Amino acid sequence: MRFLSPLRSVRTDRRVFSGGLLVVLLTLSALWGLMGAWNEVHATWGASPPVAVGPPEDLFPNQARVRYARGFTIEYHGTCKRLEVRRPWRDAGIGFSYILVQRGCDPPPDLTGGAMVVPIPVERMALLSTAWTAFFPMLGVEDAVVGLAGCEWVHTPEIVARIRQGRVQEIGDGGRGMNRGIHLERLILVRPDAVMVYATGIPEYDQHPKLLEAGFKTVINGSHMESTPLGRLEWIKFVAAFFNREADAERVFDDIALRYETLAAKTRNVTRRPTAFCNVAFRGTWYMPGGAGYNARFLEDAGARYVWREDTTAGVMPLAIETVVERARDAEFWIDTNQARSLQELLAMDERYGSFASFRSGKVFNNDARLNANGGNDYWETGAARPDLVLADLVSIFHPELLPGHRRMWYRQLPPVAEHGP
Repeated sequence: MRFLSPLRSVRTDRRVFSGGLLVVLLTLSALWGLMGAWNEVHATWGASPPVAVGPPEDLFPNQARVRYARGFTIEYHGTCKRLEVRRPWRDAGIGFSYILVQRGCDPPPDLTGGAMVVPIPVERMALLSTAWTAFFPMLGVEDAVVGLAGCEWVHTPEIVARIRQGRVQEIGDGGRGMNRGIHLERLILVRPDAVMVYATGIPEYDQHPKLLEAGFKTVINGSHMESTPLGRLEWIKFVAAFFNREADAERVFDDIALRYETLAAKTRNVTRRPTAFCNVAFRGTWYMPGGAGYNARFLEDAGARYVWREDTTAGVMPLAIETVVERARDAEFWIDTNQARSLQELLAMDERYGSFASFRSGKVFNNDARLNANGGNDYWETGAARPDLVLADLVSIFHPELLPGHRRMWYRQLPPVAEHGP
């Protein structure tokens, strides 16, 4: 009988174990390869993966609620928002639609017909007007402003700082007011995700057709067409929608709206409402605010009676100077005189201005108390975002007894002769 040594037995067991392990590994490797091949074939057949992870059903838990504005609507659809601009200008027969799609998601095909698709949140935006600049720091998105028409007129400190740092570029062509256009070459260098503009319906003044033709995602802001100051302010929610900042917009709006409504309540039962009218002629035409516009509402909420209060349109009415002189001759107050710094300058513009009772009594007030070194008027900037403060100024003009000691921010009474300073 042969006996195997213990050492030889251990070595033999090791060889058997090693050989078995090798077979197992080779078998697993083969199975793994077959599974990989099967997956490739499976994918080739176009079958869906067994587990698919899609986007959340609703990406926008913070949704805007439009209370006063009539010029835009906003709807939420899970991964996108639909914005409708209904009244871009006076007597407009068209509107504009925008589908704001969360980055990384596809727009629903049933919502995009005829609408412009804009990926959000927008990272780089250019603005044609300074009327909206104050909204951006109020929403905490001032860093998104990269281009602006009229940089020299800006008052908003956060935007001024970015201009001085070279982070906001001038995109205007040097024009003023309605004659302001966009310098396309500069705008191209800015590389905006979207360009926000206003529109008038007058082809020679509107920039959006040219921008759309050039391929820019052009967004029309129709806040100037609103019937109330709070409706105009509520366009901060329109701006916020492009940055997913609805919660901030709601908070800011509610605070300012409460202040405004509290102040307007003070004038509801005044026993006497003085008559008032607005503006001056421009190139022979007097653009008078419509009776259903926010300027008219400012005067009514401040306790005055607007001379054109029965008009039912927003925007402005182009009138002949003779028409205005005839109708507003006996009005007690004249508000917003554009570039005129004194009664003397006002009369130099047109001697017919001297026939107004408000001119003869000196009850003429302009909103130019806050001008920067370049003539930029903060009334059209911060004033657009703080209607409560504008209303306080107007109440102090028409009914100073309601706000004793109020120090006006934007309005000042025109002196007979221009004072020194900007």
